[in-house]
Amino acid sequence: MKSDAPKRRLRRGAIAAATTAQLEDLGVDPASSALAAAALRLAAEIDSSQDAKAAATATRELRQAMAVVVAAAPPKERGDRIDQLAERRVQRLSAQADEGAG
Repeated sequence: MKSDAPKRRLRRGAIAAATTAQLEDLGVDPASSALAAAALRLAAEIDSSQDAKAAATATRELRQAMAVVVAAAPPKERGDRIDQLAERRVQRLSAQADEGAG
């Protein structure tokens, strides 16, 4: 069934840019994740929407999709807050030991 309606061109604005940045930060490639690709499409729908109700619906769907993407994303190598505190403790104790040895 072919539609005679003109094809709507989606605009990539602030929401799409923020979604892209978040996916990059998570290390998730939209080319290999259907849900990440859908999130980008939803973000473009929000950026292009002229209807508040349609934008609200797409926003809700984007939020749900990104929650799943974030939960499924591989853990980052940079460590968490506990790792950072432990590293600072080691450095502090090392500095104190150096002062006592002098």
